[in-house]
This record gives sequence, C-alpha cells and structure tokens, in this order.
Amino acid sequence: MSEKIYKYFSADVLNLVFKKDEFCSVKCSYPKDYNDPFELFLGVDLSVSTELLATYREIVQELPQTPTTCFSKSPIVTPMWAHYANNHSGFVLEFDVDELRESFEGIAIRDVMYKDNPDKKIESHLERFAVTMKPRHAVWLQDAVLVEAYFSKHTAWSYEQECRLVDNGDYVDKSSGMQILHIPTSCVSSIIVGKSASELLIQSSKSLAEKIGLEWYQGIIGKSHAFPFFKNRSDNIFNFDGESIVLADQTCNACSEPVDTDVELCAWCSITENHENIAAMANPLRLLDHVGELENYFKIVAEIRRGGKK
Repeated sequence: MSEKIYKYFSADVLNLVFKKDEFCSVKCSYPKDYNDPFELFLGVDLSVSTELLATYREIVQELPQTPTTCFSKSPIVTPMWAHYANNHSGFVLEFDVDELRESFEGIAIRDVMYKDNPDKKIESHLERFAVTMKPRHAVWLQDAVLVEAYFSKHTAWSYEQECRLVDNGDYVDKSSGMQILHIPTSCVSSIIVGKSASELLIQSSKSLAEKIGLEWYQGIIGKSHAFPFFKNRSDNIFNFDGESIVLADQTCNACSEPVDTDVELCAWCSITENHENIAAMANPLRLLDHVGELENYFKIVAEIRRGGKK
C-alpha cells in the first residue's frame, strides 16, 4: 500500500484549494518563513573553533530558498486540527506519496527529523573540508546542510509528525503573488472534515468528493476511544492505524465507537441501570443534598482548603 500523508486546511479555503479544474492547489513557502524561527540553528555545532565556524559560513553562506509545502503523517493530530483547521471545523486532505512523486519528477518528499542538537555528520564534513580543501568536500558539506535545513526541526514540534515536499523542479506557480503548487487530483485520495464542520462544509465536501472520486470521512471524538476516529457517508466507522485510514475491526453495539475485538460494548455503554442505582446509593453527596446540607458542606470544604478550619 502506498504511503499516505495529510494536509490540514481551514474551512474557508475549500473552494480556493479546488478552484482549478482537475487540480488541488496548496500554498508553498520558503524556509526563512517557517513557523520555527530556530529551525535553521541546527546546521552546525556552534561550539566548534572560530576558524571552523568561519569556514562553515564561507562555504554554506546563504541557504538557497526553495518553495516548500508541509504535510503530516497523521490525520488525527489534535493540535494540528486546532491550529490549522479551525478547532476541528476545517478539513484534511489525504495524499498518495507515490502519485505525488510520479506527478512531479525531481521533487523531494521526506519526513522531518526531530532533534535538539546539530547532526554530527555536518561537523565531520566541515572538518574534512578544512583539511583537504577539495571542491567535492565543500559540495558534500553544502548538501548535508541543505538536508538539515529543509528536513529537521526541534523536538518541541514532533507532535506534528511532519513531512515536507520541496519543489526542486520549478513546478510552483508564482504568478498569483503567492507560491502555489497545483497538484493533480489523482494524487488526492480522501477528504476528511472535522467533527465541528458546518453543514455547508459537510455538504460541499461530499459533493466535491463525489465529483472527483475521493473517499469522504468526518472526524469524531468519542467518549471512550482514546483517539479520534472517522465515519464515512454510509456511517461506517474507520480508524487511523498509523499508516492509513482503515475500517474498524469492531464497534460498540450501542454507540458505534471502535472497541477491542473481544467486547460488544464500549466502557460507558457497558454501564447498566443497576450499576447506576448502586453508584447513586453509595454517593454521600446525594444524601447531603437530600437533607439540604450540600451547599453548606461545599462551603465548609472550601474554608478547609483555605486553611480557615481544621
């Protein structure tokens, strides 16, 4: 199965993303505009000698700025839904990596490496060049720094599970005042709307999915399942298995949330009326409320917390 990657969008750009017939248009940016201002600090260990640092700056100089667009390897990253998809009211597109590579010869698609310190290999390249002064060793140093600049990030951002596409083939359209990469819709396999998507987005995304042949899902955050999951237009339930969206092995017979394969009901739906009655009878706060002392009890507890009573 081909690798899948995901891009998060706000609800208001759906028509813009699919404005061009048979294409999906995504915005690209330069490394200097990345959302992590410390990202390019991972190039070389600044504790090397001043002479080596001067050599590094001379050989590397200013990094070439190549249009780049970012994806995630997962459609269930809650902070990504919050930051880039309007708190679960936007949508996510699923892309097929093999189709992307076939459509754009020469592009680089790689996972981001998360780290807190520069790669020691860059220091090794630098030291080798400082000794040999050979042009090929200078080029190797430049290449290593480019990979680090475009495909590494501090570990604080690891929750994004980021993957980047770098346009080394001059595919980006720069005529609109922005950098837009027009991706054939054959590269898009699914559209996923957020749990809080408006009815307008739900209906327009369903129509779009039907028109261009995409799978359609809506994200769900349940009561007992630890991760977001999805339903399709037929209300079948799907999970993300770490690589792709797959049909859930088993769902709760009552609420349809995914469950372990050896149970029929999720944790909450397993609670019976008898369980509820036993829990209510054992609840001392109900007794205090029955005798009219619950509010006074809360005041006493508050005073104890403030140190007013023992």
